[in-house]
Amino acid sequence: MSLGNAHAEEIVIPSSVPVIIVTAALTLLGAVVLGWAYWRGLFRDLEAQSRVIFEPKDLRLERPWETPVDRLEREAMHGELVAPSPGEWGGAS
Repeated sequence: MSLGNAHAEEIVIPSSVPVIIVTAALTLLGAVVLGWAYWRGLFRDLEAQSRVIFEPKDLRLERPWETPVDRLEREAMHGELVAPSPGEWGGAS
């Protein structure tokens, strides 16, 4: 083994230690934040959280890709469906 290779190996091993430490610290930080969020109850009612971004009108719009069964289920939950305005689903306005 030449002196140049031994020197290169010494540099590689210690330089990976900071990467391992930083990776472990960031993983621990993520786990702590996830645990804190769970402890605070942020995952209790995910169904309600998934609907909070929609306005009532959004839930009543007819969706061209839905099956008749899906439409009936949504109509039962949110009331009579309304026709989307032109361009509502990305069509020409």
